[in-house]
Parts: sequence; C-alpha cells; structure tokens
Amino acid sequence: MKRLLIGAACAASCLFSQAADFFSTEKCDELFTIGVRLGVNTTNRTMSDKAYPDCYHHESWGTGIDVGAVVGINIRDYLAIQPGFFFESRSGAYTLIGTAEGSALAADGSEIAQAGKRRSYNFTIPVLAVFGFNVTDDVRWNVEAGPYLAFVLDSKLSDKRFVVNGTAEDPLFHQKAAGFDFGFKMGTAIEILDHYYVGAHYLAGCLPAWKDRKIGNVTKDFGGVTKGWVFTIGYNF
Repeated sequence: MKRLLIGAACAASCLFSQAADFFSTEKCDELFTIGVRLGVNTTNRTMSDKAYPDCYHHESWGTGIDVGAVVGINIRDYLAIQPGFFFESRSGAYTLIGTAEGSALAADGSEIAQAGKRRSYNFTIPVLAVFGFNVTDDVRWNVEAGPYLAFVLDSKLSDKRFVVNGTAEDPLFHQKAAGFDFGFKMGTAIEILDHYYVGAHYLAGCLPAWKDRKIGNVTKDFGGVTKGWVFTIGYNF
C-alpha cells in the first residue's frame, strides 16, 4: 500500500512539474528580444450598402506582402508585450452595377457597370499581448492579440466603366482608402528552438475603410471596413 501511495505521489509530482513547465511563471533571461518577419496577406476592403442603395456591389479579397520587425518586452516566461512595425501592400477588386442617379453622382439615371482593382501601401503598428506555452523544450506555442494602428501611405484605383443606358461623366465609385485605421489583430504562432517563428493572424478594422466624398451639399459616406489574414515566418534574435 505504501509503495502504491509513493508511486502515485511521484506520478502526481511529475505531472505537476510538466504542467508548470507548460505554463511557466519564471522570469526571462532577457528582458528584450528582437525579431524580423516576412509574410503574405489576403485582405478585403468593403463598402457600405447605404452608399449605393440602388446598386449591386461586391468586393473581392486580394493578396499582398508584409515585411517588418517586432520587439518583445518579456515580463514573464508566459507573458510578453510585443509592439511591431510593418510595411504592408494590400490589394483587391470590386464590381458595381446600378444607376448614377442612385449613386448621387449624376441625375440622368444612367445605368453603369463598373469593375476595378484597388491597391494600397500601409505602415502598420500592432501592439500584442503574447501568451506563451512550452509544448516541449524546443517548441513554444503562442496566443497573440491586441490593437493596431494603420497609416495608408498611398492608395490607387484602376477601373473600367460601361454605360448601359444613357450617359454618365463620373464613375459610380472612385474613392481613395481612408488614411487611418484602428482595429484588432489576433492569432497564434509556433516558435522553434527559440529562434524560428511561424504565425497566422486575423486583422479586424473598426473604422470606415474609405474617405468620404462631398457631392454638392451632400457628404457621401462609403463606410465599410478593412479585414484580412496574414501568414508570417520570422526569426528571433
């Protein structure tokens, strides 16, 4: 009986030790770490249904790249605060079919079909809380989440318009991306051998995706949001 109790105590001790290693509250050897990141993204920039009540519109996802660096402020082994600095390219496509009158860009009721592509270049600053779990001695699993700020450095639209009935001098849509966005970035990552990094994150924008446009005495709000997925590899020094 004593041997059985001693064996059970040893097993419980081993399990507790492994659990403690998985969720370690120890201090980190280094307060700051630096990493570089390279990835691809797929993003969408939607527009509000209220912008074109008489139009069909569809916004498609496009691809781009992410290049940047992160700084880890290591509070404990399980917790770090990680600001990042990224240059991003984003792209996508859109289609609109409707009337210029419904878009408030013309009053002749012309029917227009418009298809176009968008591209923008952003400087994005996420600040993530990183919760780390030690899967093995060489493999670490991170859960990462926090807010981000994005500044649009440049945005371009290229489109083709087809007037089906009547005439229309202005396109249905020819807007630049909003110059600033705020949202949340969340995801997960694996670190191998304390250096190699593979991550996947979702970005959810909270502010209108497009600049407003003043047409006569009316300010048109195109609304919409920016959203995207980012898949990243990296190296921590």
